[in-house]
Order: sequence, then C-alpha cells, then structure tokens
Amino acid sequence: MSSHSKSVKKVSFFNWFITLIVSAIPGVNLLFFIGTTMFARNPSKRSYAVAALVLTLIILIALCVGIIFFGDEIVRWAEKVLQEAETATPVIE
Repeated sequence: MSSHSKSVKKVSFFNWFITLIVSAIPGVNLLFFIGTTMFARNPSKRSYAVAALVLTLIILIALCVGIIFFGDEIVRWAEKVLQEAETATPVIE
C-alpha cells in the first residue's frame, strides 16, 4: 500500500437512493446540487453534483436555442393539438 493512501468514506446505498429521489424533483434538485457541490465531504457526491449541474445547464441552453429558432413552429403545433382536442369526440364507456 502507498503511504499517501487516503481513507474515503463510501456513500451508502440509502444515501445514493435519497440523492436520486431528490434529483428527480424539479427545482429542489438544483438547490440540492448547488448545496452538494459546496458542502459534500465525499468527492464522488461532489463530482455527481457538478456533473448534474453541467448537464442541467446544457439542457437549459438547448431548450432556449430550440425555442429561439423553432418558437413559431412550436406555437403552431400546440394550436393544432388544441384545435384537434376541441373537435374530438369523447370516448365514454
């Protein structure tokens, strides 16, 4: 063994499970990731939070670009869907 090996506490299954559940809650997940990035003692949890924040930022940028370039098409599509929904006959069993 090397003399500079560092003891890193492993993250438990339950801790990762809670992390995944909180990650699935919109809005709360961003606050959680920011807090984890700043206060996590475990490097793997910190790396996960940083990666999740970067991925969220990439998705947000892609959505903004999509809305900027395809906003008119999205509105037309939504209007068409609403129009078809209004004229559809309800299915009653």
